[in-house]
Amino acid sequence: MAAPERERMLVSRIEEGTVIDHIPDWRADTVSRVLRLDKLARMQADVSVVILQNVTSEHLGRKDIIKIDSWHVDERDADILCLVFPEITVNYIDEGKVSKYSPKVPDTIEGRVRCPELNCISNTEREPVVSRFVTLKEERLLQCQYCDTLLGFEKVPDHVRT
Repeated sequence: MAAPERERMLVSRIEEGTVIDHIPDWRADTVSRVLRLDKLARMQADVSVVILQNVTSEHLGRKDIIKIDSWHVDERDADILCLVFPEITVNYIDEGKVSKYSPKVPDTIEGRVRCPELNCISNTEREPVVSRFVTLKEERLLQCQYCDTLLGFEKVPDHVRT
């Protein structure tokens, strides 16, 4: 019996865009939601997104990958992803050349995460207040600057503003 063929990804390389790598297997949907890729697809007709799930990885065993042609993920959004998936890497591609970005846990997050406390002033539509969180890195928590409510890093995708 012949040795099994190595898995191959039949997706062409991109010359301009972003590749998000080392996403835990079957979790690309969470990354897509945090990055608001559905809105991106509606707003930018020339952007293509490829989501590869459960592919072989020497480092993780199995992983997901997201390739976005003709668009660069904002580093602040990549840093928010790092709260939930500390292993992810972001590769920016410009004219075929790759530059790697290792997302880091931000000290503060402003406007992208909704406070889980419904009575927080940042959730009131009539108040011109933007949500603000301080990162408690060792505890893996975000703390609202207005009401002190705590939010675990793993719950961030449920509270990202879309």
